[in-house]
Amino acid sequence: MTDTLRDLVELAIVVDPMFDQNCYVLRRRDTNDALVVDPGLQHPQTIAVLEQRGLRCDRILLTHGHPDHVSGVPAVKAAFGCEAAIHPDDREQLEAVHYLPGVPDDLPDVICEQDLTDGEVLSWQGLGIEVVHTPGHTRGSVCFRIGPDLLSGDTLFNRGIGRFDLPGGSRSALIFSIEQRIYTLPPETVVYPGHGQRTTVEEEMRENPFVVHPRYR
Repeated sequence: MTDTLRDLVELAIVVDPMFDQNCYVLRRRDTNDALVVDPGLQHPQTIAVLEQRGLRCDRILLTHGHPDHVSGVPAVKAAFGCEAAIHPDDREQLEAVHYLPGVPDDLPDVICEQDLTDGEVLSWQGLGIEVVHTPGHTRGSVCFRIGPDLLSGDTLFNRGIGRFDLPGGSRSALIFSIEQRIYTLPPETVVYPGHGQRTTVEEEMRENPFVVHPRYR
């Protein structure tokens, strides 16, 4: 099943060089439909990737509401006529989108038509995408689990964790989310973070200096 799913889904990563933020474009290889996860300041490049490959974005998914992850939402929606989804606890974050360096003053408000719910399985092109609520970086942070892979947003990084000193952040909630929501996944799960390089659950359980799994302490 793992190999079959990876054969079906193509994952492209478009990096914003200002904040090293990853926007993910997911495409089911036998269709021209795509999902865009966390479009930020690199949205012109993301739209170009979609157009060059003849793809249509039919939905935007957001791991959280920080400006570096959502500032491209209006442009992608305007280009493809799609809707965006976010956890309701992070709608409060969308009000601060204009305070990020590099965001133009005339950026339209970021509007999300849909709410994400913990445990919900989003149906997309015959595949299921599980929403995993992982508060800590923000109150409404989520990860997206697609079979053997996890898009972790700013909850867990390669040998790092998300900030918890910004509004809506909580160190204790973040540690709980990592230990109880991510480290309980199969160790071979590949983690694609909101910034930086990919990793695996097992590598982070063993080597993450901020949250080491008890079995490796």
